[in-house]
Amino acid sequence: MSDILIAVDLSTYSNQVIHTGVQLANTLQQGVILFSVVELGISVGLPETGPVYVDDIPTRIKQVEDQLEVYKAQYPDTTIQTIVTTGYPKEEILSQANLNRVSMIVTGTHGRTGIDHMLLGSNAEYIIRHSRIPVLVVPYNSTKH
Repeated sequence: MSDILIAVDLSTYSNQVIHTGVQLANTLQQGVILFSVVELGISVGLPETGPVYVDDIPTRIKQVEDQLEVYKAQYPDTTIQTIVTTGYPKEEILSQANLNRVSMIVTGTHGRTGIDHMLLGSNAEYIIRHSRIPVLVVPYNSTKH
């Protein structure tokens, strides 16, 4: 059987997404690829604030790898591989799902609405629309509206 890709952004909500994905993988007797993306960002300051700042990508990658290992350690009875890439999350998630020939993607959503949703888009929505395999989206807001 192939693995399940669990894509997280390392927010405080990631633990819930990982837990749900690992439970599903265990039920289906599949392994897990625990995946996160370091977004490539450039912070440009105003001329009076100094030079243009570019993130220290290798340090950020290491921090994300370390955090994924912490999550992995919480599930010693599950086969978990960790992967960290750089780029745009929605594109990288689909790319890694294809590259690793996973059977399913598990991701979360922050449930953005209104202006945030229009300006930033929704990674979960994009993944659902473009994925060729099943996608399980774990809702951020589980309370009744």
